[in-house]
Formats: sequence, structure tokens, C-alpha cells
Amino acid sequence: MLVVGGLIVGNPDDRRESVAANLEFARRHVDWPYIQHPTPYPGTPMTRDFEERGLVVNPRLEEYDGTTAVTRSAHLEPEEIEFMRWKAERWMKVRHIPAVFRHDPWFVMRNGRRMLAHTFRGTTWRSVLRLEKDRDVFRRYRRIRERERAYVDWPDPLSQPTP
Repeated sequence: MLVVGGLIVGNPDDRRESVAANLEFARRHVDWPYIQHPTPYPGTPMTRDFEERGLVVNPRLEEYDGTTAVTRSAHLEPEEIEFMRWKAERWMKVRHIPAVFRHDPWFVMRNGRRMLAHTFRGTTWRSVLRLEKDRDVFRRYRRIRERERAYVDWPDPLSQPTP
């Protein structure tokens, strides 16, 4: 039996220690973790609550994908929260490959290289050899994500007329 679990890091009162504890729990006890950030979609009670607390820092809807931190907690900035998740989650995904291989070896043989390339976007030989800091790799990863979103013509939510 495999444990599939979703968790959210970067909740309003999360501190570095609580984010780290949740990520460690997922790493140790969840076979297929799905880790996201709070995403206050416009018009929801969550959005009102986060706005009242001054936690929404990014109104760009194209980044409201659950894996981009668009809010801060009372104790951490969004980039720090997202960095912690990114750093932990990519290694958790590698841990899944043997189970995927047992389930569908042909899929892994056909797509394994692409799966790893996607999981480790932003990584270079310099970073593999530890000649670059993880923060630099993370910033490169975020620039790649920005380019991946650029093909969509997203409306500016602040310029939309109110119904």
C-alpha cells in the first residue's frame, strides 16, 4: 500500500520550523506527496481573510497554480516558503521513481530522462558539483517557470471591471 498525501506549506501562521516539520513528515511518511501553497483565489473567503491580514503579495493570476507562493505567512516571505518546498519536494519526487518503474517500467524507460529534467529544472552541472548555491539554482528555476507561463495572455486582475 502507498500513502498519497497532500499538504499545504506557508499557511498564515507558519514559521520556518513548522514548514520544515511538515516537509520532513511528508518525506518520511508519504509515498506520493502533493505539496502546495495557500492560493487565495479572487472572490473567496480565504482571499478576504488573507487580504485583511496583509498576506497576499502577488495578485498575478497566472502564478496562482498552487506551486508558486503568492502569499506570505506572518513570519516568512513567499520566496522563502517556496524555496523550502522546492528544495525538499524535488528529492521526494526522485524517491517515487522505483514505485513508478514497478508499476510501468516502459513508461519510465521512455520518459525517465524527461521526468528528471522537469523535476530538476534550473539545475546545471555546476550545481550538481555543488559549485553553485541552491538559492541560485532556485532563482534560475523560477525564471524558467516565468517563461513557461509567458505563452498565456493573462488579464491583469486589477484592471478588470467590477461586476
